[in-house]
Amino acid sequence: MSTKKYLFEKVFEKAKNECGSQSKNGMSVHLEKVISDDYNYPITSKSFSRHFDDFVKENNLKKDISPDLLNILAHYIGYESFGHFTQKNQLTKSDEKEVNVEEIVSVEPIIDDNIPEEESIINLPSKKNNFFEKIKLQRNKIIAGGSIATILVSGGLFLNSINQNSSCMIWKENHYEEIECEETSPQMNAVPYNEAVFQMKKITKPDTLNFENALDKVWYNKSNGEVEFFTNYGLHPENGKTLKPVSEYILTKYIIKNKQ
Repeated sequence: MSTKKYLFEKVFEKAKNECGSQSKNGMSVHLEKVISDDYNYPITSKSFSRHFDDFVKENNLKKDISPDLLNILAHYIGYESFGHFTQKNQLTKSDEKEVNVEEIVSVEPIIDDNIPEEESIINLPSKKNNFFEKIKLQRNKIIAGGSIATILVSGGLFLNSINQNSSCMIWKENHYEEIECEETSPQMNAVPYNEAVFQMKKITKPDTLNFENALDKVWYNKSNGEVEFFTNYGLHPENGKTLKPVSEYILTKYIIKNKQ
């Protein structure tokens, strides 16, 4: 049995016991609330419904899943991480290749105690702080790869490359929003839904950045004299340029000096 299939079976089993619903939609709505509220991980019930079809119903067992989400779901059902879940459930070698357990590293979450909670770059809920302090995966490198670049052409999108029966996402001011592909238009610059990319957000209060909470944790783009900062690396959601990690020079020039 696929390890991810077994993971999702256990996740939906727990959701069914907690919410009392045996329907895919009912369990998915419950999981959206739990994972979004308790783990500060934005994900929709539609995504969970697709995961149910892909893994529990075995429609697409090879579908890529964000390593961060795999860790969170494993923790939700009582494991320290997806690596821990893998070890406890005796994966086969073919399953082990799906997620490299050795990529799990320990880092501190992006929190500055001197910043009011409502202005923090990332506000992690206290209920699950210990989980995020223990593990955080390297970001899915699909963001920095050419997967998005291949579908962006002159700022537009070849909608013919999108499966109209799947979900897409569009950029709205400072975050991505999920949308049905059949509801998109060329003007929306929609891209196929990808959980790792979906997590990217534009930092709307860059004055909260400093050396401690930004170096190696925040990325930026400078275009037309304007500098924008983001919570993840990859491609700029509007102009398609590769985001760069912030440096002490960039922080000093565009943030620190402006505070003085």
